[in-house]
Amino acid sequence: FNHHDINPRWCLIHATQMDPHETAALAKSHAVAGLCPITEANLGDGIFDGARYLQAQGRFGIGSDSNIRISLSEELRLLEYSQRLTQRKRNVAAQTLGPLSSAGAMLEAALRGGHNATGCALGGLAVGQRADFAVLDGQSPALLGIPADHVLDALVFSSPDARFSAVYVAGQPTPMHTDPGFVPAMQALWGG
Repeated sequence: FNHHDINPRWCLIHATQMDPHETAALAKSHAVAGLCPITEANLGDGIFDGARYLQAQGRFGIGSDSNIRISLSEELRLLEYSQRLTQRKRNVAAQTLGPLSSAGAMLEAALRGGHNATGCALGGLAVGQRADFAVLDGQSPALLGIPADHVLDALVFSSPDARFSAVYVAGQPTPMHTDPGFVPAMQALWGG
């Protein structure tokens, strides 16, 4: 911050070793913290100060630069669990980000941060938005019996083996990867 004009055009990857002043400055800059919780955990790189950052209205995106595992649901789960461990409470994202469940709140915030970081309209399925989405297989054994309004939380927190029946990138069907947790279209959340 002393050497560059950090602004909304920036995406700072990891951001796990910032002091409280830097955390507040990043949030105020409207730049995006590009979080990769699996990589950060694997490297022992530290835990992102999510509570302070989100309370200051900071923006984040989720991506992966990992050779270990590429999975949006696991990245979101690890982000929430790391915050639970540091805050010693449950449902940190839901309490900090607003009215949605933890998984829903994190995904919505990551989409907003991804839009900011990539310059792509990633805000959902609407006119003018880039149509990147995955279709969950409603017959996937991991999701049977789960009410529709709990499916996203189940996918992130309790049903990592849920399958996808289709993935679309820019509105076009894309070949599926064999790993059920891998959603290529969603890796564009922050351009990673």
